[in-house]
Amino acid sequence: MEDVLAKARTELSPGNLGLETNVQVKVVRPILRSLGWDDADSSHLRAEFKTDYGRVDEALLDEFGNPLVFVEAKKQGHLKDATRHYKALRQIFRYARYREVPILLLTDGETWDFYLRRAPGPPAERRFLRLTLTEPVDIELVASDLRTYLSRDAMLQGDSLRAARARLKRETARGKRRRDMAAAWRALLEAGDKSLRSLIADKVDRDVGKRPPAAELTDFLREQGALALLDGDPTPTSLRPYTYDELFPDDLPRTDYTEDELEHLSPEEMSDVVEWWTEEWELDEPAESDPASGDSSQIVEFVLAAQRTYDGWATAANEIREAAEEHDDEQTYLEAMSMAELRQFAKRLQVQPGRRSKQDLVDALVECLDWF
Repeated sequence: MEDVLAKARTELSPGNLGLETNVQVKVVRPILRSLGWDDADSSHLRAEFKTDYGRVDEALLDEFGNPLVFVEAKKQGHLKDATRHYKALRQIFRYARYREVPILLLTDGETWDFYLRRAPGPPAERRFLRLTLTEPVDIELVASDLRTYLSRDAMLQGDSLRAARARLKRETARGKRRRDMAAAWRALLEAGDKSLRSLIADKVDRDVGKRPPAAELTDFLREQGALALLDGDPTPTSLRPYTYDELFPDDLPRTDYTEDELEHLSPEEMSDVVEWWTEEWELDEPAESDPASGDSSQIVEFVLAAQRTYDGWATAANEIREAAEEHDDEQTYLEAMSMAELRQFAKRLQVQPGRRSKQDLVDALVECLDWF
């Protein structure tokens, strides 16, 4: 196992695994094999595992063919970008939406993020382990964590899941303590705490022989307070006022949406809302029916608009797939198109082209198509 990890580090060190396939072949698959998952045996591992919301890259299976782990791989460095990390996280949780899969693994080769499928809070708070293969940490410690949480034997015996739950509990408590400390630190800075002013003034006096004025010390501390943030994790708690799991805490739409919450749903989330509310109100034709009144009329209006938006997305996605039939997949087709044609498709799928490079635009469109 340690030798496999050392080789993976060598593959990652140039930083040029720019394709998901390269990350899978040169990093992910060798590590999985060393953990007892035979990628040549479909009873162990199944690639492009079909879910209700697309195909996840790898599914690690139990002896009955049920998925124990979903593995979603991205190109190297993908998870360093907060926006891309957020989208990838939502993607893998969406794949698992109607699947009883206990553990989810999101990786770009360098970063390996492990999540519990069922745990309190939004997805970012369900992460129980992060491994970074390119950091100068002891390979033996990394190997030990991988054996504990991802080896086939430990998964089949249920040891991995038990260890993951225990670790998440510890990490959740540690995270709360860290947030409490960060809040206390920021409060001290913003208040220009007298003790801190004295410590800094004494240090400056010793180093340069002159004490700074008290008012300047107070201003300096307040400026630091405005900058005091937790670091080390590119994953934002939310890119919008409301996270997906705040709106869908138990994987079902709530019945008490506020107008502000509705306005911040994305089209992908709209499809879930439409499906649930259509069944709840027994609406065979949601675009023409409005059985609700009073406070519910606002939600019905939203559902009808969401239905139209989602239908437009689905139509555009289907047309792209039909046009791509002569190619191996949508990505190959999109990569072969000119920038002007790509921008036209992007507008139809509500992706903002902006000044993106061709490859960025292709990646964004493929991510959109994955939802359908």
